Amino acid sequence: MLKPNAPARSGLVTGLFLLTATFCAQADIALETETGDLGKKGEGNFSQAIQFDKYPGGRTTFLLTQFEYAMTDDSEILIEPFFYQWTRDQGSRYQGVADLEITPSYRFVKESDWFPAVLAAFKVKVPMASNPNIGTRRFDWYPYFIINKHFGEWDVNVNLGAEFFGQPGDGYLRTQFIYDLSVQHPITKRLEGIIEIFGNSKPTSSEKATFAGAAALEFEIHKHFNIFLSVGYDTDKTFSIRPGFNIPF
Repeated sequence: MLKPNAPARSGLVTGLFLLTATFCAQADIALETETGDLGKKGEGNFSQAIQFDKYPGGRTTFLLTQFEYAMTDDSEILIEPFFYQWTRDQGSRYQGVADLEITPSYRFVKESDWFPAVLAAFKVKVPMASNPNIGTRRFDWYPYFIINKHFGEWDVNVNLGAEFFGQPGDGYLRTQFIYDLSVQHPITKRLEGIIEIFGNSKPTSSEKATFAGAAALEFEIHKHFNIFLSVGYDTDKTFSIRPGFNIPF
């Protein structure tokens, strides 16, 4: 996915992963994989979290926010302003406002007994980072497909796409191929468990491809308020923990 708030190494966006998921047919920021379960026209969700990343040589804290709104029963828009980032990395410290992501999506195949739902989405990263160590200060584009199928109480989502980077002045970023897979299942009436895997091809010749795993629990306190906690680890040896809450409306 687009990672406007990941710490830049040599001025480039790195392979730290962001996490998003679904609960009660609402998108939120518990995990990375986006869902094919859309709300009805006029429904929406506000999601807020803070993420703590620890990796060799440093640590980063992100303030994460997401707004979701269903424009029709088959289309929605996600707006994700990454308001702030604090990084302590190999002896240096920096902080600042991060980037903005905007993602419209449309479901052009509805789920049936034999076929999954299929959505087309197009994420745009708007460069708003106030510090050159945080973002590339270029627009990025990420077209992708969301594939969703239910197997009883099991909810499976797959994201497949390619990210096209705006090129920074001090380096070259390759087109990055992205894949996400999440599986969700209710544990109790109010508690849901989610696991996922996430990966991408390497964005530069000097960096490795990233592979990550994550798990989350999400608890519904009220139909208009739930809380979650997710943890993850990737092949860059980054450990992430993310507590947050959602307000569906």
